[in-house]
Amino acid sequence: MAETGPGALTAEHVGQQTIARSFHLTPRLIMAYAASIKDSNPRFFDDLSGPLTAHPFLAFTFQWATRFSPQIPANPRAAPYGVHAATDLRLARPMVENDLITMQGQLMSTRAIRPGVINLSRYTMTDAAGATVGVLDQTGITRGATLEGEPKALADLPDVPMNPAPARAEPLWQRQIGITPDAGQIYTECADIYNPIHTERRVAKAAGLPDVILHGSATQAIACSAIVDGCLGGAVEQVRRFVGALRAMVVLGSTITVRCLADNEVSGGRDIYFDVLNADGEPAVAGGYIRAAV
Repeated sequence: MAETGPGALTAEHVGQQTIARSFHLTPRLIMAYAASIKDSNPRFFDDLSGPLTAHPFLAFTFQWATRFSPQIPANPRAAPYGVHAATDLRLARPMVENDLITMQGQLMSTRAIRPGVINLSRYTMTDAAGATVGVLDQTGITRGATLEGEPKALADLPDVPMNPAPARAEPLWQRQIGITPDAGQIYTECADIYNPIHTERRVAKAAGLPDVILHGSATQAIACSAIVDGCLGGAVEQVRRFVGALRAMVVLGSTITVRCLADNEVSGGRDIYFDVLNADGEPAVAGGYIRAAV
């Protein structure tokens, strides 16, 4: 009888790097990502007003294209149980038109937690001069897996400033956003991030999902855009850090609510705290935090 479930994983591959790829930030690439989340901010589209600014989450298009580590054997048994759990994106500066961005990732840690095995992968973006443009930390969980042997860590996630607002305080503002039935297909094709659980009902149902769900990175990108519009007047170039943990699923054809929980002036910028609720009132994104430079 064939074994079921993801099985046992090890920390032996911590330290291994992914392939490296370079990306030219053309107007087409910048506009396509903005279109993937239906963000019409002129900074992404008005190329008559000067060089375009890229949406911070264009980093996920790069991550998807550089996630492979050919030296690590494929694990098809565990792959269906992997989920994107959290994001910590830190930018030294905005990504802008005509940048040449090179990204490469590295597996930084593996350890066991109650739901399974959690991995931290760190993707570094550099420009044509070799300067660091940003770092994308992506946390993933292989649900139901066990860890064989000892955990291993080369680095941990940096601390996030604590939200000073009372836990039960009313949001400063909130915005409802409709997720159309075609949102998965649009994000898949415009962001060039394809996983059929986000586009095909038969695959989503076979994976045990209630229906086709929106990509986690798309949910977070939409939240980032809502905060940029609501708190920063559309000045996406001010975003220096985005943190968010993915929790409840967002089903296509539903509505999400982005809630701004606190917006505080700090030295050199602003600390903004938010969350995202799905149509059932469950937290789709928890612990949301954006640092803006002003």
